[in-house]
Amino acid sequence: MISELRTFLADHPDLLPDGPVDIGGAIVAGIDREASAKVTLLLFDERGEPSIAAKIARHPSADRSLSTEYGVLSQLAGRVSPIVRTSVPRPIALTRIGGRLAMLATALPGGPMTARYYTPGHTRDPVAVAEDFLAASSWLRRFQGETRGGSIRLDEQAAEAWVTAAFQRLEEPAWREIESRVHAIALERARHLRGTEIPFSAVHGDYWMGNLLMSGADISGAIDWELGRSSGLPFADMYKFPTSYAFYLDRVNRSLRGDVRGHPERSTFERRWSRYGDWPNLAGFAYGYYGRGWFPEQVRRFVLGHLAWLGLPPAVNGVFFPLFLAQQAAALDVPRFRAGYRALLRAVLEEDETWLWEDALAPSDARR
Repeated sequence: MISELRTFLADHPDLLPDGPVDIGGAIVAGIDREASAKVTLLLFDERGEPSIAAKIARHPSADRSLSTEYGVLSQLAGRVSPIVRTSVPRPIALTRIGGRLAMLATALPGGPMTARYYTPGHTRDPVAVAEDFLAASSWLRRFQGETRGGSIRLDEQAAEAWVTAAFQRLEEPAWREIESRVHAIALERARHLRGTEIPFSAVHGDYWMGNLLMSGADISGAIDWELGRSSGLPFADMYKFPTSYAFYLDRVNRSLRGDVRGHPERSTFERRWSRYGDWPNLAGFAYGYYGRGWFPEQVRRFVLGHLAWLGLPPAVNGVFFPLFLAQQAAALDVPRFRAGYRALLRAVLEEDETWLWEDALAPSDARR
C-alpha cells in the first residue's frame, strides 16, 4: 500500500499544495475497529517530517465517511480563515489505492492532547487541566469566529426540526419514549426562548482530545473531520470537549481503594448513577455536569463562557444539550455505544441538580 501511495503522489505532483514530496517512509497512525473501519497512515518526507496523512477504507462501509470528510475539508479550504489555513488539513485527493478508497490530506504538526491526558497525574492536576481547557476554548472560539456566517431565530418550529434530525437515525423502539420526552422539553424551552438569534459556524463534529494536536500549550491542529460541516449550529463542539474529557478520568488515576485521585466526589456518582446502567462513561459524565469541586467548575466555566462569547443565554442549554446527546448516540452504529448514550439521556432527563438547566424553564411534567 505504501509503495502504491508513493507512486500515486509521484504521478500527481500537481495535487500537492506545497509541491512534489519524496516519501521516505510511513507509520500506521491508527486503525478503526468499527463497521466503518479505516487505516490511517502518516507519510514522512526524506527529512523525516510528517508530510501527508492517508486514510484508507478497510471495508466499503467506510467509503461514505471518507467522502464526507474530503468534502468538508474541500469546503473549508475555500474559506479565507487563518486558523483553517494553519490548523486544518488541506485535502489532496480522494482516490482508489489498491482497490480501496483513500483520502489524502496534508499532515499537521504536534501530538494528540490524549498523550498529555493519559500521562499519570495529568488529569488530577487543576493547573494542567485548566491549560487543556484554555487551549481547546481558544482554538474553538477562533475557528467559530472566523467561519461564522448566518443565523436562525429560535422558535418551536426550528426546535421540532432539530429534534427530528437528532433522532432520525435512532429508530429502535427503545428510543421512542426518550425521543418523546426530549421533544416535549425542547419545544417548551424553545417557546420561552423564542426569538433568540442562534449563529451558524463551521463544525468539527468530533471535538475531543484525541482529535486535537498540541504544540506546547497551544492547539496546532484539528484532525478527523468526517462528522464535520461547513456550516451548522455551534453547540456540538462546545459540548463535546468537556464531555469527552470527563468520560475517561478513571483510566489512569485509580487508587488502590478504587476512587479517582484528584476527583474524590466522582465515586459517589458511580454508585448513584449505576441505576441507569453499567456504561463506564456514565459516572464521569455525571461528575462533570452534576458534581462539585474544581473539575465540574472547569466544565461549567467552559460551557457558560463559550455561550457568553456567542452572545447566548445559559438557558439555551436546556434545548441543545439533550439534542447533542442524541446526536452523539447516532454518530456510530455500535449497539454498546448507543445503549450507553440512551442510558445517559434517560439519566439527564430525570436528574435535575445541575447548572445546565438553570433558567431553562422546563415544565415539571415533561421531565417525568
